[in-house]
Amino acid sequence: MLRSALLCFAFALLAGCSTMADRLKGSLTPPPGQAYAIVSLTGKAFDPDRATIGLTVSDAGGRVAAQDIASLITDTVFGEEGMSPAEGKLVLMALPSGDYRVSGAWGHWVDDGVFGSNLQMKQFRLNAPFHLDEGETVYLGQVQVEMSFLPEVKLSDERRRDFGHMRRVWKIKDLSQVKIRPLAMPAAARP
Repeated sequence: MLRSALLCFAFALLAGCSTMADRLKGSLTPPPGQAYAIVSLTGKAFDPDRATIGLTVSDAGGRVAAQDIASLITDTVFGEEGMSPAEGKLVLMALPSGDYRVSGAWGHWVDDGVFGSNLQMKQFRLNAPFHLDEGETVYLGQVQVEMSFLPEVKLSDERRRDFGHMRRVWKIKDLSQVKIRPLAMPAAARP
């Protein structure tokens, strides 16, 4: 009985080990009735070995439509050959067509102080809207969570690095159909 349970557990672990390249099979064509949103979730921390970041995507009704996390010790966005990699993860979300927004990002990290280690947590409310049409793949740019000095979130377009990652790691040869619509905060929401 124990042997069967261990065998099932081992198969479950192996099944979860398929890579993004294995799942995509060389194509960024979304499943029927869906669209793909691609966003780079990266972060910076004094001690990346003890830092985790995440983001939340909400639908037009304010409900959570997708979430993802990245560990700065295990996840990396590699970019083109010769580029410096970024700590974080290139996230692929399959969503139905519609209006969405990146509604939040967060960071958890450990700071070493005079009296020991302190767990720091910071949530950032965002309102970065985007739209998806059925069958399209859209690159939304980067959400970077800065945890080293003054915690903050920055949105930027890192398509050269991220498209390089899609080619090298995801094994996608043709990226010509990927639409580029980097996230931006609405003018009223900017400080």
